[in-house]
Amino acid sequence: MAKQSQPKVSELVEVLIQQMSNFDKVIRDRNDILNKSISKLNSIKVDFNIAELEAMKQSNRNIIKNDFENFHAQTRENNKELLNIHKKVSSKRLLYLIILNVFFLSTAGLSFYIAVKNSVEKSEYENVLKDRNKFKKQAYDYHSYFLENQKEALRYNNWKEK
Repeated sequence: MAKQSQPKVSELVEVLIQQMSNFDKVIRDRNDILNKSISKLNSIKVDFNIAELEAMKQSNRNIIKNDFENFHAQTRENNKELLNIHKKVSSKRLLYLIILNVFFLSTAGLSFYIAVKNSVEKSEYENVLKDRNKFKKQAYDYHSYFLENQKEALRYNNWKEK
């Protein structure tokens, strides 16, 4: 490998001086441009026509006022329509619906009361079934007895007719 030579201090100083001179030149150019721009801005005159600005302000106010009045008129019309609809729905029809609901609720309550009152307890139902089965058995026994004993059946029939 070849040994790389190190730059000498005098060469580095020379490069630094060149860079500094370039930097100074760029700074001077920019300062000149800024000074010219500032002088042009100072020479510009802006005139305000207050009457024209007031006229624009007034026309904008009138436009906004007209828009608000149109909006307000539409809102009033919508409110009138809603009020008419509300009156139609809320007057007689609503009263009829309330009366009809009260009638249905009272009928349902009365039906429920009657159903509960006339319900039979399970023990009562079982007792009735036992009695019924007992009476069926007795009736079957009487029927069997009279089929086997025809004379007794005739005597019973005669007794029953008297």
